[in-house]
Amino acid sequence: MIDAHCHIDHYKNPITVAEEAERHGIITIAVTNLPSHFERIYPYFRKFKKIRLALGFHPQSARQSETERTIFERMVSKTSYIGEIGLDFSNENKLSKNSQIETLKFIFSNIKDRPRFITLHARKAESVVLALLEEFNIESCIFHWYSGPLTILEQAIESGHYFSINHAMTRSNKGRQIIRAIAIDHILTETDGPYIKLGNREVMPTDISSLLIALKDIYGLPLKEIEEHINSNFKRLISTIKLFNPNKHSPPHQDD
Repeated sequence: MIDAHCHIDHYKNPITVAEEAERHGIITIAVTNLPSHFERIYPYFRKFKKIRLALGFHPQSARQSETERTIFERMVSKTSYIGEIGLDFSNENKLSKNSQIETLKFIFSNIKDRPRFITLHARKAESVVLALLEEFNIESCIFHWYSGPLTILEQAIESGHYFSINHAMTRSNKGRQIIRAIAIDHILTETDGPYIKLGNREVMPTDISSLLIALKDIYGLPLKEIEEHINSNFKRLISTIKLFNPNKHSPPHQDD
């Protein structure tokens, strides 16, 4: 199973959550919101074989100090996984629009040296994100929790991008409409934990199993076929990634 977008460091007990995901064999992309967050937890996550720590710079943090950019430049060679990055032009964040664009250009200029697994935030800014991806020749990214227009969704699919689906999307009419508009060979699964609730509790990477069942019902396909498509999509995405192992004595990230 694949959890393509999870904020493991935001759980009360992140190492426990990571150990549980590892025990169940769930490949989990542990996104971060700031380069300093990545740097702080990097030593603790290197022991995991199924947890991939992603270097992030969330658009809502785009006005952070120059120190964060320095840390990003220092840490970017240590991972092939980038996220959460992107743009957010919703009402509460539109005043930082220019800072966000400047920060995203900075990020793209620092990761275009080789293929990366990139998970994107693109709320109310989908067309601008697409234009910047094209400008920097960055291909095959993952739009996390896509909620934009179907016309732009079609453009993103045509450009070869992917979309990670979560429980919240399967519970809303608009979310299900978006899921049905995405060909199954362009989807991944995500929890966005701990920011989605299942009943009265936070979603966990182990809840990917129930998400797969929801996708089975939406697509009208057997569960095994859904699983096979998602695994195939993930393997296709990482097939071009050149993983970097900064310490030959530490276990490298596994990609199978």
